[in-house]
Amino acid sequence: MEFILRQQAKAESEMAAMRQLQAQAEARQARAEARQARAEARQARAEAKAERQMEAIRKLIQTGMKLIVKNEQAIKELTASQKVTETKLQGLIDSLRRGRNGHSKN
Repeated sequence: MEFILRQQAKAESEMAAMRQLQAQAEARQARAEARQARAEARQARAEAKAERQMEAIRKLIQTGMKLIVKNEQAIKELTASQKVTETKLQGLIDSLRRGRNGHSKN
């Protein structure tokens, strides 16, 4: 009978130790899950920040491309205007060389 009582006490002691180990394992698991949740939250914030930065870069590129197109158009207009000015200036120079009203310049 004494042997059975000792065995029962030993078994209960081992069960208590097992429950304690299980509780410790559950606590470790909970801490690990909390760390994982914090890491996922940091990752989500980093991804959101990167996406905002990429969107800002896309907008800058689009704005830059629009400015390039506008500048190219302005350059074309200035070039055309300069050609007209050169033609008129050359006409004026030629006119001054020929003289006025059919009279030559002395």
